[in-house]
Amino acid sequence: MKKVLLAISILMLIIQASCVNDKYIPDVVNNQCDTTHYSRVIKPIIVTNCTMSGCHNGQSSIPNFLNYAEVKIAVEEIEDGEPEFLHRIKIPLNQPGHMPVGDVLSPSDIQLIEDWINSGYEGC
Repeated sequence: MKKVLLAISILMLIIQASCVNDKYIPDVVNNQCDTTHYSRVIKPIIVTNCTMSGCHNGQSSIPNFLNYAEVKIAVEEIEDGEPEFLHRIKIPLNQPGHMPVGDVLSPSDIQLIEDWINSGYEGC
């Protein structure tokens, strides 16, 4: 009995350890998208960096990034062969069109956004 419990414990540890580096894969069931990744990871990056007073916050005529539909439009527009949203956060700070104005996103935030876009930018 002790050997069985030990074997089960070892198996459980192996299974748990194998999941540590799994990448997020959007879960689409019955044509309803999973908003968890967007809400938990992507939206906070956008809100923190893009919705400053006067910028992308619904207070002016530029796109309101508090609204997922407007983020999706920016992602779907293509500029220089990639989504405009991604292009603008990746170009150098001193280049015209760089976003966010006067600042840069961390490489890890840019990678999270790029992975999200490449996986289908779920968010509904």
